[in-house]
Amino acid sequence: MDEDEVGSWAPIFVAIILLSLSAWGLWFIPEDQQTLEANSGEYIPRFVEHFPLDTDDDIPNDGVIRMSWHPEESDLGSFKTNDRYVELGENSIVDHTSEPSSALLHTSVQWSTESSLNITVEVNLTTEIENGILRLIVIEDEIEMFGRTPNQNAVVRLYDPTPIGEGNGTIHRELELGDGLSIDDAHRLQLIVLLSNFMTEQNHALLAMSVPIADNGPTETGHRVSTLMGLGFIILSLGAIVRAEWKREVMLPKLRGGRNSAGEPIAYLKAGRRDLHLKEVRVFPPWKLVKAVRSIDLP
Repeated sequence: MDEDEVGSWAPIFVAIILLSLSAWGLWFIPEDQQTLEANSGEYIPRFVEHFPLDTDDDIPNDGVIRMSWHPEESDLGSFKTNDRYVELGENSIVDHTSEPSSALLHTSVQWSTESSLNITVEVNLTTEIENGILRLIVIEDEIEMFGRTPNQNAVVRLYDPTPIGEGNGTIHRELELGDGLSIDDAHRLQLIVLLSNFMTEQNHALLAMSVPIADNGPTETGHRVSTLMGLGFIILSLGAIVRAEWKREVMLPKLRGGRNSAGEPIAYLKAGRRDLHLKEVRVFPPWKLVKAVRSIDLP
């Protein structure tokens, strides 16, 4: 295969590579899920509760579960901040270490409207507990506030407590988000489900999960396949067009002229990659033919 032949197939090779990359990307894009479900584990993960007072306090976004309770009178404040501050012994930072859980939590969450969440929590106790209270907490990361540097993370935006007593049960809650939050902010929101003793604040189970992000990917495998077929048609069509243009340029005859060492004008005609048949050959001055040529074939 010579250079011209390789060049004619190069657009198709590039198209196949692009199509393969597109297929790989589509396969790993997470599905657009209207409902997310998650389960807590056998251990309560470490989590930290902060009560910042200074506008420059930095709450890190480091993968640790954190909740930042701002004063109620501040722009980021929660009505529960003062009560929670007292419940936890009036400490500015409370670090809850990991420990075995006393219950398993199965939680599903979906958007019921643009600004409200429908949350269902199934509580399955593994050991007996007393004075159980299930707290639903929504936090927000990367909040830009005028006069605050850096951005605020893990800010408590919603707090909803439900007493559950001492037995198993299922909790259904329809929660309206405040502070102008909506489904468009879902990528910055996180739901924390905390089961504890409301008298002693002993923790029994904890679950942290994301909320659904709408219209972020294909809804099913068929959607992926149809998208890939559409991309494939476009990419391969463009490759075929480029290849056709390449072949046209390569196969067209090429004519150039010059003078030899004696100063005589000479014309060079290259047929390209296909046979060339010339009829009614006419030559104009200063060019001339030794004898008339009625037609000529160039293989």
